[in-house]
Amino acid sequence: MITLTLNLPKKVEQELEKDLKYMEKTTKKPREYHIKEALVRYLEDMEDIRDVEKYLKRKKEGKVKYYTSEELSKKLKLDE
Repeated sequence: MITLTLNLPKKVEQELEKDLKYMEKTTKKPREYHIKEALVRYLEDMEDIRDVEKYLKRKKEGKVKYYTSEELSKKLKLDE
């Protein structure tokens, strides 16, 4: 288990406190749940960004082949 301590700017801390109280009240789930979910989603988003960056690098290097929808249909023999 990882335990984190965050030092946030006062204004951010106040907004976060307000938002977490609202989410706790409306979802009946503890603030820890919401913080954990936010962190997990952030990490998933960062992984997606890394994948896109790798793809764009391969594209720039000419290692990616593109097909139009018509070309793909013919290639898959869907458009006979």
